[in-house]
Amino acid sequence: MRNYIKMENATYGYNNKPVLKVGDMEIGSGITCLLGPNGAGKTTFLRGITGVLEPITGRVLIEDIDIFCERAQDIRNKIGYLPENSFPYPDMNPREYLEYWGTFYGVSADSVNRVLKLMEIEEISEKRGNTLSQGQKRRVMIARIFLITPELLVLDEPTANLDPDVSYDLMHLIVHLGKKIPVIYSTHHLLEIENVFDRIVFVKDGKIMGMHPRDEIAGDIYEVYKNMMKSDGNESKLSLHSQNA
Repeated sequence: MRNYIKMENATYGYNNKPVLKVGDMEIGSGITCLLGPNGAGKTTFLRGITGVLEPITGRVLIEDIDIFCERAQDIRNKIGYLPENSFPYPDMNPREYLEYWGTFYGVSADSVNRVLKLMEIEEISEKRGNTLSQGQKRRVMIARIFLITPELLVLDEPTANLDPDVSYDLMHLIVHLGKKIPVIYSTHHLLEIENVFDRIVFVKDGKIMGMHPRDEIAGDIYEVYKNMMKSDGNESKLSLHSQNA
């Protein structure tokens, strides 16, 4: 497996106060899921990988290029990043929002029509953002990342507020893309990821508890998660196995 992302001695924080210690980590192709309670550091981790948040210490490399160096802009433009926040422009309709980003990405109007259809938001494309439901806003945000052909997908709670059928279709798309490019996403829905992940990164109290591939994890994923959240990160790999396994 080629390691697409490398994090070297990385620590992240706000106002120079550390909130997440990553250390050294390498992530390759496939689907990497972040699991941890609220406030654990998952969003900070994703913001760090995408270059939204610069590390206090260390660095992040994508394709062996530091994402904060000048020549990394082309790489950053190929990251499909879905943040946790909702549709940010109350006075802009979905079509205007996507056309704005289409101009930034340098894509055609056909691409806007394509993603409107992909996320089934053609009927709401002229509605103002402040009239959209939370689920509709989320679908517009997801549509934006597919204006390009991403080489890396970073998704923060991608199925939040989505209707079951849209969530189901999105998960199928994620699985499909995960066979071609690295996909990294956080979620609170353990059952959602049970059959799709290639590896899990457990996060707790601003610390990476470990990154474990599927073949290291046995038994009920919920039991595994509970065991990891009880641990201090120093137990042997036996802690990855459900007591019922």
